[in-house]
Amino acid sequence: MKKTILGIGLLVVSAILISCGTTKEVQSVPDAYTGEEEVVSVSENSEENVTEKTAPVPAKGKKKKNAIEDFFTFGNKDEYIMYDNTTVFTKELTGLTEKNANVVIRYDNHKAGFGSYNSAMYYYVVFDKENRATLARAAEAYFSDFENKRLKRKAKNTDKTYGKIGYSLHWGTISSSTPNNGVGEGYCGYEFVKGAPYFTIYNYSFYNNYYERAGDATTRNSNFVKYYFTRAQLRQLLNMISEETITEQIINNDPDFILNPTMSDEY
Repeated sequence: MKKTILGIGLLVVSAILISCGTTKEVQSVPDAYTGEEEVVSVSENSEENVTEKTAPVPAKGKKKKNAIEDFFTFGNKDEYIMYDNTTVFTKELTGLTEKNANVVIRYDNHKAGFGSYNSAMYYYVVFDKENRATLARAAEAYFSDFENKRLKRKAKNTDKTYGKIGYSLHWGTISSSTPNNGVGEGYCGYEFVKGAPYFTIYNYSFYNNYYERAGDATTRNSNFVKYYFTRAQLRQLLNMISEETITEQIINNDPDFILNPTMSDEY
């Protein structure tokens, strides 16, 4: 009986974690794609009694975590500039679900990307400058294939169409506690879900660098992680992590950042 109650409790907790960060109502309409056959735009799953989408609070300088927070929660509030928000889709038990996502820049290496819940865990996915350019090229190729009707509904491995991309993952049970971290390569491509195409970014497991410190208290590797984007979501993300936007946010929020001095004129 105790095992049954415990099992039910775990299922309830999992359901709560999955719903965290889910938009109350679906904001993004799936893209209609009229290729081989007509596609009707339909809304994907939405969930009730979940967190509202809220505007981010602009960062003003690097925040410091206190000793208690650092010891008990591995708080990461001093690791990121959180300056905007967007949404992404993930596949949950209930199907494709739209999630709130924070747009972030790391203070330590100025990698930029987004953070959101994915299968009961919170992940930050951040790209360096080179891989932000890789993402932009993959997105442009996808936009071109979409407009020119080159997307293939039934082909295999379309989620690898635009090649590999490198990034860092930081993850944990909640957004403010993500001590697990790894660096590796994922793939850019696309996938049709209920007749609608989505741009995808995904990776197989990354080795967890935090495992060396925490041991069996955590996992040796990350989970399989996959994100889905409509064209509007993808364009919005690219604008939010453009080099111009990132530079502006770093200058305004990172007190340790020093601009490269302008080269002196030769005479």
